[in-house]
Amino acid sequence: MKLAVVADEIGTSLQEQIESMKQGKIHNIEIRKIDDKYLWEFSKEELLNFKKILDDNKINVVTLDSPVGKKTFPYERKMELFNMYIEISKIFKNKYLRIFSNIAENPNDRISSEDLERLCTIAQENNIELLMENERKTYAETPYDCYKIIKKQSNINIIYDLSNSFLEGHDVFEWYEKSKERITYIHLRDYDLKEDKYAYLGEGDIGIVKFMKIIKEDGFDGIISIETHLPMNNSGKTKRELFLKSMDNFYAITKELNIEIN
Repeated sequence: MKLAVVADEIGTSLQEQIESMKQGKIHNIEIRKIDDKYLWEFSKEELLNFKKILDDNKINVVTLDSPVGKKTFPYERKMELFNMYIEISKIFKNKYLRIFSNIAENPNDRISSEDLERLCTIAQENNIELLMENERKTYAETPYDCYKIIKKQSNINIIYDLSNSFLEGHDVFEWYEKSKERITYIHLRDYDLKEDKYAYLGEGDIGIVKFMKIIKEDGFDGIISIETHLPMNNSGKTKRELFLKSMDNFYAITKELNIEIN
């Protein structure tokens, strides 16, 4: 397994994100926002500078988190953003690009196989692999929903976000089993139902230890990306402090289960 982290949850500025990654011993970054701005809001020159800083710090950009496929964007804007992120990927040289399931012209419809094939082809022509994430209140709330959409397509797999399914009342283990052949990427975070807030990894109710044991037994060889959401709890602690505590827990879990992380 490889380890990555969603950057804006561990720091706001790029420098804060880099310092948190160094302390957490992580070398792969998943970029959603820098300075509270999405990547498409920056100029090409600014993006090139970010890439140089990351290269200088020996940090690999593994994934760009696009908002394509969320209900909040009109269809035409989603298509425009998709093309923008393809161009941004040429700068960061990331392997993966994240999308969501609500890409159809009618936001209540799932994307047609023809449209999805077109997006997959465009990505493949640019050496990018698409990942569809299960997202709350979208067409695909579980990884199995994603699986049913993408199963006939190539150059696209699934980001399984456990807490997105969990918080909608779904069985995170059942849906993993039904869609695991296309799950290559996992967003890992935890949630405490009694406290009704996000929890440090392994201290909530999702069953992180059980899940890690299952994917080890399955020989999962994809990416685990840490996405704590702990800054949303308004604890008064810094993003870095919250992140490093979760990382301590994560490394303790991997040691207990004898899981090798790259």
